[in-house]
Amino acid sequence: MPLLLITLVSHSQTVSPYSQTNQLLNYPDFMSGVRYAYIVLADNDIEFINSNPNSGNSFAMSGIIDYFSGLGFDVKWGSARNIPQSMSSLCDLVLVEPYWDFRNSSYVDIGVRLRSCANDVFEFRSTKNIWVTGYTNITSAFRKRFSEMCGSSRPPYNVRQRLSLPGQVTEWTESKLTQYLEKSNNPIEGIYENSFESAGSPKYKIGIVKNRESYVAIYISGANNFQDWKEGEEKAKLIETATPSLFKAEWLMGNKTVNNNAYLTFEPGLMNLVWPDRDKSVYIKLFPKTGNTSKSAEVSGSGFAISPNGYIVTNYHVVSEGKSINIRGINGNFDKPYTAKKIAEDRNNDLAILALDDSNFSSLEPIPFTIASKTIDVGNSVYALGYPLRATMGDEIKLTNGIVSSKSGYQGDITSYQITVPIQPGNSGGPLFDETGNLVGIINAKHIAAENASYAIKASYLLNLIESLPNPPKLQAVNQLTSKSLVNQVKTLSKFVYIIEVTQ
Repeated sequence: MPLLLITLVSHSQTVSPYSQTNQLLNYPDFMSGVRYAYIVLADNDIEFINSNPNSGNSFAMSGIIDYFSGLGFDVKWGSARNIPQSMSSLCDLVLVEPYWDFRNSSYVDIGVRLRSCANDVFEFRSTKNIWVTGYTNITSAFRKRFSEMCGSSRPPYNVRQRLSLPGQVTEWTESKLTQYLEKSNNPIEGIYENSFESAGSPKYKIGIVKNRESYVAIYISGANNFQDWKEGEEKAKLIETATPSLFKAEWLMGNKTVNNNAYLTFEPGLMNLVWPDRDKSVYIKLFPKTGNTSKSAEVSGSGFAISPNGYIVTNYHVVSEGKSINIRGINGNFDKPYTAKKIAEDRNNDLAILALDDSNFSSLEPIPFTIASKTIDVGNSVYALGYPLRATMGDEIKLTNGIVSSKSGYQGDITSYQITVPIQPGNSGGPLFDETGNLVGIINAKHIAAENASYAIKASYLLNLIESLPNPPKLQAVNQLTSKSLVNQVKTLSKFVYIIEVTQ
């Protein structure tokens, strides 16, 4: 039988029935300042209890829940990762970490750690074995023993006893940040907000401003435990690196512990918060808008040629706000930008066709690939080419590969594939090829809250847009890449995949 065991204290160890790590915190005062009790269990224990409701573990859980409910707490249980949002104002919550050891079929040792938002720990341990004649009496035995150890009552709730997490308050408010940023020409400074909110995760709004040393992040709103955060508190210190627009961050987590493993990168209109052990968070710049600054912003994406006369495909969202469009990489030349204009767009399917409009342009080499008119199946190998995160990754073409994982995209969108190909900002508008070099899609999005979930518009929708042109170009009918290895396919295709620079 799996043991519902967070930490095992050896039988020979002498443990005081009551101890605390922070002698400045009084146990009765602490207990009167919290509203909720959340019982923290390991994943395998949760699975066992859910699938074995009549087990000894389940009856033991009933005893613990019964005890804390009797003290007047709103009680829930689960893993430490899944604390309900209604309980997530951290200092209103006590984490209950039970541990017990069924020594044999008749006796059990029990204990519990109660943990505060400030990580103070109160530990209670049974000084005698609980005699168990059968699993049916475990519930009442556990409740009785907890009452003996911890008491059968607690003081009434008193908001004045509620703990609070200390923070460093700055002079900034959202109003003051807005006034300051209206006059700032610094492309990094601004007000940013999480672009995606998953279940239980905070949707932070923060300000980035430069101080004498470097940049700091200022908390504005969005913390789940909002009572523990004040507008204007410092959220992070940014430390410059040798790479422009890449910063190491001393980032304060929700409970205000410092995480030194965070990195921030900045692109036009975006801030990327990168963690080594979790999904990247993308923040959208809300203010100042492009029109509020005297300096124009530049957006970078990817695109690819479909005809020798200079027709180029990209995403609509890459060029939709563009005052001017430049293309780099024409005939392998990345030093000279070629001007282009938009000649067709499909907003619903996020597609745009550009035409090179530059006196220095004559023609391209024959296009080596064909455009697939049919949907390909799940499991097919595919790869993307493009120019992601140029500020930190450079201007060399990047290849990432994977498979088609679904023939429908986000929320079942039938115009897109879901693929396992990793993509980053800057990949937008780039081509997606199958293993024989047929164009099967156009990269346009990724799912921030999921691993290995990116999206590409099906190539058949590009064919529809091409046919809508007044003078559609003649497309390549024979694939010149079929017999080539992946290495040689990329060498050939690199002459036809470009950087799209858009000035807004």
